[in-house]
Amino acid sequence: MNIDHDTLPLTTLPTTTQSVKILLVDDREENLVSLASLLSEDGDNTDYLFANSGEEALKVALQEEIALILLDVQMPGMNGYEVARYLRDISKTRDIPIIFVTAINQQEAHVMEGFEAGAVDFLFKPLHPAITKAKVSAFVRFYLQKKELECAHRRTQEINRELEERVKVRTAELTRVNKDLDNFVYTASHDLKAPINNIEGLVIALREVLETPEPDHGELNIIMHMIQDAISRFKHTLMDLTEVAKLQHQDETPIESVRFAELLDDVTMNIQDLILKYDATIDTDFSEVPEMIFSRKNLRSIVYNLVSNAIKYSSPERPPMIEVSTYLEDSYTVFRLRDNGQGIKA
Repeated sequence: MNIDHDTLPLTTLPTTTQSVKILLVDDREENLVSLASLLSEDGDNTDYLFANSGEEALKVALQEEIALILLDVQMPGMNGYEVARYLRDISKTRDIPIIFVTAINQQEAHVMEGFEAGAVDFLFKPLHPAITKAKVSAFVRFYLQKKELECAHRRTQEINRELEERVKVRTAELTRVNKDLDNFVYTASHDLKAPINNIEGLVIALREVLETPEPDHGELNIIMHMIQDAISRFKHTLMDLTEVAKLQHQDETPIESVRFAELLDDVTMNIQDLILKYDATIDTDFSEVPEMIFSRKNLRSIVYNLVSNAIKYSSPERPPMIEVSTYLEDSYTVFRLRDNGQGIKA
């Protein structure tokens, strides 16, 4: 390989922190050393790999990530055109740019054969240092830009995956919040309906007493006391619901020792009009487990729903009879409610 050391300024290869591998293929070792010496510069972070035959070039190209191949055309055995065709047939190597290095004159037939084999450019011997470095530099820059685009694409995919995960997490959070809100609205409407109806009924009774010619002050005092008691329970229920709303944003619900008898008394006072309307009887037995450690508000909501539903959905053929009890089963406290209602189909 003859190199014409001209006095023209040389084109500098791109400086990068990423290692770039260029494969030099020639059957003469001195040509490889001379070409690598021409291209090498301090700080260009380029590795020049040597191959002395077409077979060895194919092997290196399959094993390494090559940015550019400078391939001698005239070699014993497999010539440069044959090597290029093999490289184009292999998926891993078909996109590696190939510059043919040849001493053959620049006849159109040779050039066309080279491009048909897969060449991207030609270098003709004797090599012009500036032209050689300029062409190699251009393809190295192209390779580095390609790697940057690939890196940017991977990063974009990672960002998209992260965004998708965030959207999934946020969607799950919103779903949970909406579910909690639905539960809260249901609990609020359910727990407030009974005391409001109770107060409304007492106000009607109070009006009837006041409209009589000679109101019974004793009866008035009783009704006023019942109204005040209903308002107190109403305010207590509102406070409980406010606390429940606060707890939607907390990880833990405060627990305390809750007595079943006191809790049931509170519930029955709130649904007294419902009990009277259906002539319901409620029997209790909390002797085995009189109390338990639990959230009072949550347990009250459970008991309220079970007892009120047992009355509402009772059989029209008989007054509701409800048995409420607690017992131990293994390490669990069981709250049991039995009624004589319509039952549930199997």
